[in-house]
Amino acid sequence: MSTAFPSYLHMPTRVPRWLWDVGRLASVAGLVALVVALLVEPRWGLRVWWGIVVPCLPLVWLLVPGLWRNLCPAAAVNQVPRRAGLSFSRTAPAWWKNYAPAVGMALFLAAVASRPLIFDDNGPATAAGIGVAFVGALVGGVVLKGKSGWCSSVCPMLPVQRLYGQTPLATVPNSHCRPCVGCTKNCYDFNPKIAWLADVNDEDERWAGLRLIFAGVFPGVVLAYFTSPSGASAVEVYARFLLALAASVGLFMVLRTMRVMSDAKLTALYAAAAIVLFYWWASRVLAGSVFGDPDHFSIWIIRLAAFAFAASFVWRSVRKESVFLTDEAPSTESVRFGGAGALTAIAGAQQETAEVTIEPHGTRILAKLNQPLLEVVEGSGIKLEAGCRMGVCGADPICIVEGMENLSEVSREERGTLDRLGLADTTRMACSARLKGPVTMSIEPDEDSSRRVRRVEDFVCDASVKSVVILGNGIAGITTADHLRRRHPTCSIDVIAAEPYPLYNRMGISRIIYGRSAMSGLTLLPDSWYEDRHITAWLNTRAVRIDREERTVALGTGEVLAYDRLVLATGAQAFVPTLEGYGIPGSFTLRSAGDAFSIREYSQKNGCDRAAVAGGGLLGLEAAVALSKIGLDVTVLERGERLLRRQLDLRAAQLLQAYLEGLGLTVLVNATCLRLLGDGRLERVLLEDGRSVPAEMMLIAAGILPDVRLAQEAGLEVARGVVVDDSMCASDPSIYAVGDAAEFDGKIFGLWPTAVEQAEVAGEVIAGGVRKFAGAVPVAVLKVAGIDVLSCGRIESSGMPGEEIMVHEDRMEKRYTKLVVVDGRLEGAILLGHSVEGVTELSEAVKEHRDMSAELDSLRRGDLSVLS
Repeated sequence: MSTAFPSYLHMPTRVPRWLWDVGRLASVAGLVALVVALLVEPRWGLRVWWGIVVPCLPLVWLLVPGLWRNLCPAAAVNQVPRRAGLSFSRTAPAWWKNYAPAVGMALFLAAVASRPLIFDDNGPATAAGIGVAFVGALVGGVVLKGKSGWCSSVCPMLPVQRLYGQTPLATVPNSHCRPCVGCTKNCYDFNPKIAWLADVNDEDERWAGLRLIFAGVFPGVVLAYFTSPSGASAVEVYARFLLALAASVGLFMVLRTMRVMSDAKLTALYAAAAIVLFYWWASRVLAGSVFGDPDHFSIWIIRLAAFAFAASFVWRSVRKESVFLTDEAPSTESVRFGGAGALTAIAGAQQETAEVTIEPHGTRILAKLNQPLLEVVEGSGIKLEAGCRMGVCGADPICIVEGMENLSEVSREERGTLDRLGLADTTRMACSARLKGPVTMSIEPDEDSSRRVRRVEDFVCDASVKSVVILGNGIAGITTADHLRRRHPTCSIDVIAAEPYPLYNRMGISRIIYGRSAMSGLTLLPDSWYEDRHITAWLNTRAVRIDREERTVALGTGEVLAYDRLVLATGAQAFVPTLEGYGIPGSFTLRSAGDAFSIREYSQKNGCDRAAVAGGGLLGLEAAVALSKIGLDVTVLERGERLLRRQLDLRAAQLLQAYLEGLGLTVLVNATCLRLLGDGRLERVLLEDGRSVPAEMMLIAAGILPDVRLAQEAGLEVARGVVVDDSMCASDPSIYAVGDAAEFDGKIFGLWPTAVEQAEVAGEVIAGGVRKFAGAVPVAVLKVAGIDVLSCGRIESSGMPGEEIMVHEDRMEKRYTKLVVVDGRLEGAILLGHSVEGVTELSEAVKEHRDMSAELDSLRRGDLSVLS
């Protein structure tokens, strides 16, 4: 998340969307009334349009361009098909993306040149021009997705808005695009402060050159219009216009060739010159329209204000470019080799960066040191699936072609994941490998490496264990099978999976809701994994009964499997509290890939616009963001006083809530669902306090319920989960339980890393080894729409002697840090808004209860680098 140049997704939203809608409706109605006036009462209509509205717009675009982008009547009309579900939402073809802006510029120049001849004194002609713009905006919205059909492509006013609006005095975030559909290159609405800089520094010289030429001709446009003599012929008007444009752009190119200043500074200076020239003459137009006297003293107020605003604009633009080059350029978001000389400008910062080459794309990037390679790849625009971002799930293996020594050390969690996948020593998990120097990497791990099985040498296995049955194909079941096979090469291993898929990234299933690739990228094992390890996988198969006396498991298909050891890795189901009306069409839980597919299908089939999510935990928030990405207005209903109440303190939860509301989500705390209402399908959710929330879809994310049915029926000791000891053994010495189904020391951890650790213990013990599970420090990581949240260990004060709470909040950077230290040892932490690059070090320090006595002063100052 860029702090210097935040996108609209990261900006606080102070105006509710409904109020923007009211404003847009008013702007459309006002323009329609003006069009009518131009036709019925042209004199009055022309005075308002050319005498007041048009002269005021450049100042609005210079000072608060986001206000116009949100209220522009043409933009409102353009977005009607999208909001009404009537848009085909097609992706704009390459030719349209490349040439539509040039067409918009040509239309603008032609319209200005023709004003004295066609429009200035002709109400119907002006009304027709406005009408054509309205129709074009509407058609563009029907055919193409987002704003790519008009507002961000062929709109004649867009080039002026981008030029003047490149450094707004006040930034108003975009309220149209919820969600963003990625329809436009260097989108102004997505990131208003950086869009112009991205344009003029673009690697595509045609793209950048077109914008530079427009900036170069703009003072000439203003000069040509206002100095055109009254009564001149069409030939003279157009000739003077072309001559002024040529002179203006010619001087621009001379200055650019002489390298008097950077392109960004030069365009800012030309924009300022244009607006000063504009208001030198437009001040008389405004004074004449408002006061009836073009020489009214107010013209000098307008001229001086225009000059002051223009000077401020240039100063802010120059300062912004400096920040861009020194702060943004070294990051993967903005800099690539060959990019308009940007690297030369940041040579002084290179000691804090290193070059990363990504194969097979051949992309070379200058990235910040200590940055995870996953962030480097994501910042480059190359797709790489991500999961837990802690090196545990195995979603993002990459091959290190060169520079392995220039990466951080492999953590215990990452090593376990690499061993489970059977990947070669040239492979790292992209989320865990942090940059220390130049690296060449490939996003595709070596295919041959996937066949390797890492045996544990000199391990004496228990020969009496000849057959092992594992119920569950999730991370707990697969890890158990993997660690058993590494130590016991001869026993048979059968893995029973109720779902029809091999192991997949359950933490990523929300992407099925809004993504286009279904299960692609979510599967975590190569197709040959089971065969390579001589493990029999029974997909789409259910176990229906356990016979402890006979040591058999009956399957729903009729087969019966005998076992010497049985592992219950049955996981958990979504917990659904007592809720009247649950089960009505439109009500869902999200626990499996199948659930995600059902949610996506229902939303499309029924044209849903609104959704509610009951539960403000990790899964609930991820699901809420996923639903918002398919265009739904989402309300999060949290029955407690804050979001993530088990992971965050009150202040961190408040900051997270404000951030999510800035993304367009509605968050209601102390909101308990009472009843789901609807005629044949869900229409609204009634809360206990009487409030009613409109919703066509309802997703329950209220926690998990361990799947212990088979264990209970078999007579095993069960509390909330299957009770186990520190070797993960249940009350029957031949049966083990791991993951979400297991209860150890009265706790069900419900976390992926803990399930992995428990499964490693069970696999080794079943094979004949000795290993103990000592419990786990809870670690939760949430990355949602650009903000990172980490919570580990204790997060609240217990009032213990020797306890110290360290809190740091940076409002400008939107960061929050909380550390819990007891007797000098780190016992817990919360990080909000920090990069995930510090997750591994911090979580390891908390797990180890690391003694930080010597570094306490640094931690009190908020310096987390001492953890490295």
